Amino acid sequence: MAEEGVIFTRRASGLVRELTWFDVLLWVIAGPAASGMTYYTVKFPGLYPGGDITFAFFLGGLMWTPIALLLAAFASSFPRTGAPYLVISRATHVTLGFIPIWLYAIGGGSALASGFLLYLSIIPLASGFGAAGIITHNSYFSGIASFLSDPSGFLTVGFIMVIVLWIIEYIGIKSLKWVMRVIVLLPLALTIFVILVFLIAGPSGAQTAWNNVFGQGTYQAILTAAPQNGLTYMDFGAATTGLLLIVLWAYSGLEGISFAGSEVKTPKTSFMRGYVYGLIAVIILYMLNAWTVSYAFGYKFIEDYSFLYYNSSSSYNALQTILGTTPAAPTVPFYASIILGNPYIAIVLGFAYWLWYINTIIIIWMAGVRGLFAMAFDRMIPTRFANINKRGSPTWANHFIGIFAFLGVVLGLMDYYSMSLASSVLALMDFTCLFFIWPLGLAGMLLPYTRPDLFEKSTFQYKIMGVPVMTILGTLTFAVGWYVMIMTATEEDIMAEILNIVLVTAGLLLLVYMWAKNQKEGIDPNKIFTEIPPA
Repeated sequence: MAEEGVIFTRRASGLVRELTWFDVLLWVIAGPAASGMTYYTVKFPGLYPGGDITFAFFLGGLMWTPIALLLAAFASSFPRTGAPYLVISRATHVTLGFIPIWLYAIGGGSALASGFLLYLSIIPLASGFGAAGIITHNSYFSGIASFLSDPSGFLTVGFIMVIVLWIIEYIGIKSLKWVMRVIVLLPLALTIFVILVFLIAGPSGAQTAWNNVFGQGTYQAILTAAPQNGLTYMDFGAATTGLLLIVLWAYSGLEGISFAGSEVKTPKTSFMRGYVYGLIAVIILYMLNAWTVSYAFGYKFIEDYSFLYYNSSSSYNALQTILGTTPAAPTVPFYASIILGNPYIAIVLGFAYWLWYINTIIIIWMAGVRGLFAMAFDRMIPTRFANINKRGSPTWANHFIGIFAFLGVVLGLMDYYSMSLASSVLALMDFTCLFFIWPLGLAGMLLPYTRPDLFEKSTFQYKIMGVPVMTILGTLTFAVGWYVMIMTATEEDIMAEILNIVLVTAGLLLLVYMWAKNQKEGIDPNKIFTEIPPA
């Protein structure tokens, strides 16, 4: 029998309040900053030629604004662990709260995504050494780049980093706070430096620098080679729509800090302040990052280089012939390194943009751990997932995410060899990463009406023409969520659909099992969802 009067796993979460509004700000920036800041900006223009990546980042920022504001409202109003799960399950139904966070924790939101991002993080790291090798014609630098890009290299780095991150997440929020302050501020400072480099160099400086490194005429040769190798421009609307889905995925991670409600000091003010400032900073950084590199090198050149690099083996060979060396993957630090012309700065920039990935992984890993913790605290998954260590850090939930992170690194190997199963799992990850948006919106729409007792405690009690602002934000979020679902569903193949069915079914069976187990132990699960868990 459960302890009398205790319907949750225990009377207190045991988590420690350590984060300030400044940490919320940094974690909001760090959450989405990885691929979007590093290589989406210069990769996808070549895959959707005819669009505008800066405009897509602007639209994506607008679409994520109601989502971020709703997350901030939930986290500040109900400062508990796993705020998205907490509010969705109370405002709608336990199933609508459980399934999105179950999918998020295992799939594209946290566990598998953490490992796969470690694989992707090698791209800027290798490009830094690759740029250094190109600038100096030094085979040592080029050899390191080749090793990192090889399966043995990225698997070695990936597995080591999973262990390192596993330990970092385990040591507790107090230590994690200081780790994050250092490894967010460093790449942030260098990213601003790179933006200034592109602005100062301008079109003439960038083109001259390119020809100085690769040989006179190579800049123009790339512009000529792309259409010769099959580049055709899409309609602006179609191209931008393609870019927009990538951009929406790039903004994911903004939700991460909302899972850490029990660990923020003065949450009612800190969450809203840090979230809003962080959201504004992310949108500005993304747009400046995309626009300045295009301003310096020319948007058409960015499209053409990416197209030649990624389109086919023949286009890649054409690019290699023009450059006279192994082409580097297009990344923002690669282009900045060409302008600066210093091999050591190129390596430092590659390392800095690699840190963006580490930042993102730490945030989403933390979010997945707290999501599992919150569900275990509600007794909806085995209660051992709510166990914590002496530092106030979850243990079993952390180990669970770590195991799946190893699988995410292996997924990177599968993607390297273009295995069909890898593409199916990646499609599943897109779906599971963003699935939570529409239930979050539904909860925002309904909360003022289904749970007026909770709405009275919220920070968003304002109304516009009698309609709660939270309902308006919820409606916008719900619409964006369904747009994303429709777009990601078109990506999925039959294997991705089967994997999705298996994952959802497994989650529902676990939910049914825990519901029956709680009833057998004399606990009414329905009562759990009438209350907010203790901090």
